[in-house]
Amino acid sequence: MKRPPRLVLLGSLFVLGAFAMHGCSGDEKKNPVAPPTGADVTINIVADMGSTAFGGTTTVTVGQTVSWHNTRGTTHTSTANGGAWNTGNIAAGATSTPIQMNTAGSFPYECSIHPTMTGTLTVNP
Repeated sequence: MKRPPRLVLLGSLFVLGAFAMHGCSGDEKKNPVAPPTGADVTINIVADMGSTAFGGTTTVTVGQTVSWHNTRGTTHTSTANGGAWNTGNIAAGATSTPIQMNTAGSFPYECSIHPTMTGTLTVNP
C-alpha cells in the first residue's frame, strides 16, 4: 500500500487543528457562563477586603438556600462567625454549594482566608 505524501498529511493536520481551535475561539466572552443555579439566593464576592467584599442580597427567609459566587481572581470562602456554615474554598469564577438557612437571626460572616472580608446575612422567620 502506498503512503500519502507528507504534504497531504501536514495539510490534513492543519485543517483538523483549525477546526479544533475554532471551538476555543473565545465565544465565552460573548456568552458568559452563568453561575450554577439551584440556590434561592446567590451572593457575589465582589471585592478582596472590607465590609464591601460580599455584594447582593443579604436578607433571606428561613428555609431558603444561599450560594456564594466568587467573581474575584483568588480563592475565597464564606464562613459564619458562629459556625452556622462554611462553604469551604470557592475558586475564582466558581459558586459554592447551596446552604439551607434553617435558623432565623443575624449572622456575621467572613472569608476565612481573608478575615478582613466581612458580611452579614439576615435570616427572617
